[in-house]
Amino acid sequence: MSDHVSRQLPADKQELVPTAAAEALQEFLRPQRAVRNLKREEAILDQAEASRFVIAPGTENEEEDIAVYRWGNGERRILLVHGWAGKAAQFFALIGRLREQGFSVVAFDAPAHGNSSGVFASGPAFARAAVRVSELHGPFYGVVAHCLGAAGTAIALARGLKVQRAVLLAPAAFIEPLLETFIKLRELPDPLAAALRERFAARYSAGIISVPLLAKAFQKIPALIFHDPDDSEMPFWHGESIAQNWAGSTLVPASGVGHWRILRDQTVIAGTMAFLA
Repeated sequence: MSDHVSRQLPADKQELVPTAAAEALQEFLRPQRAVRNLKREEAILDQAEASRFVIAPGTENEEEDIAVYRWGNGERRILLVHGWAGKAAQFFALIGRLREQGFSVVAFDAPAHGNSSGVFASGPAFARAAVRVSELHGPFYGVVAHCLGAAGTAIALARGLKVQRAVLLAPAAFIEPLLETFIKLRELPDPLAAALRERFAARYSAGIISVPLLAKAFQKIPALIFHDPDDSEMPFWHGESIAQNWAGSTLVPASGVGHWRILRDQTVIAGTMAFLA
């Protein structure tokens, strides 16, 4: 039996497709929370001035209670935006270096991440939280963003976030390929996959799920992009696509750092510090 035929639904199951597609989209938007903090993550949060704000109604949840952390009182402020299934505390190595150089650092846990509330998240949800953090704790001299946080940052920049410099770590350029990976891994039947794609497209316009498209308007903001050519979670071509469309950006292949270790790799941190200096 061909793969195409094997992935069809019986006729009596067709009426279930809309409900199943809605449930599949919720699963796609549900990040896996970290089960524990590293000691270094707990230590960096203990040093922070913590606060919270509420977004209601939320972007992906009825209400999104956002945890915000601030370190230092330097005049130049840096915003940190973690990635999918990440959290602010993962920037512990960079936070220390930024503080040593006199920067004030602000980070937040996106909806459904870290110590923030919510079950679902998305690039627009990251962006809305980032814009609100900027309103409450900005202005920011620069932003450092990882993975989906980079996509959220691009959306935020298009919606009013102001920075003079941007650093993207293993950035996500497009969301649709991630959706296709989700469909493939879960072996969704063709009718359900098609319904999921339709539901996703209806909810998120192309203009907010394509970082390269958004980046065409960021030519006045210098950007530095670090990406491991062998990143198994966010392929290198995502970083390449952004660099090709963001005038004034530089793509630096960061070989061997992977998708998560890039956050604490000393060479990446040194390059980030030099760029922000």
